[in-house]
Amino acid sequence: MNIVSEKIKSCYASLPQSEKLVADYVLENKDALFKHPIKELARLSGTTQAAWTRFAQAIGYNGLKDLKNAYYSEANTTLAQSDKGGPRVTFKDVNEYTSLQSIADNICATSVQAVQTTYRLFDAGTFSEAVSHIVEAEQIQVFGVGTAGVAAYDLYCKLLRIHYNAVFNQDHHMNLMTVSQIKSGDVAIFFCDNAKNTEIMQLFSIAKERGAVTIAVTKLGNNALTTGCDHVLFATSPEIDKKSGITSSRFAQLFLVDTLYTAIANRDYENIQGYLKNSYDVFHETARE
Repeated sequence: MNIVSEKIKSCYASLPQSEKLVADYVLENKDALFKHPIKELARLSGTTQAAWTRFAQAIGYNGLKDLKNAYYSEANTTLAQSDKGGPRVTFKDVNEYTSLQSIADNICATSVQAVQTTYRLFDAGTFSEAVSHIVEAEQIQVFGVGTAGVAAYDLYCKLLRIHYNAVFNQDHHMNLMTVSQIKSGDVAIFFCDNAKNTEIMQLFSIAKERGAVTIAVTKLGNNALTTGCDHVLFATSPEIDKKSGITSSRFAQLFLVDTLYTAIANRDYENIQGYLKNSYDVFHETARE
């Protein structure tokens, strides 16, 4: 699956009905984008030219021309890489695998694709602004539940290593207590696979009301979290089987965590280099004992 299709599928549920019709048409008739002008595409899809423009903007492009360019670029990339081999994603239920090798191949393929598609969504400008706020923050509160909590906890541990004033709790009541004390000058980071998660949205609303800088690490889509947060870092991934509990989104989020932590350490190196050395020395000496 290419990145344009991934964007469409990730945003689909939040699109208005007219734009869903455009999305359906695009997913089923990619080649038609290059054969017809926007007026004809509107007629063929049973929508309007305005709906096509809004659709392109909703999934992150300036307009139909920009969307066409993205599809064209990806088509060329796919052709160039088609002979390289390697495991490919196969969508099947967890009970449909016929060998351990096929399981390993599919898990590898989805994990690699999660990182690659997330990397291709990387926005250096947004990332730089998020890093600046974190470096300058008096306190960083990190939130995440379920699978997203794994990535949230990983970032929390990394921030502690460089002596940042970071807070993370797995208990929702503790999260409510800490977010009730958040203030302007603090940063709240939300890891979330689903913006409909009531716990995360409750914490986000409180942090927003109290004037904290808000950062989301979440899937593509127009929702209260992505439109309300000050900065959004998008993580996307393919799903093999929703019932299996296998979540490649974890790899996408951890990729962003490592990138974020490395950027913070790089930006603030003069202040944190001693903490990096101290933690390394402690663990190194412990290992030798």
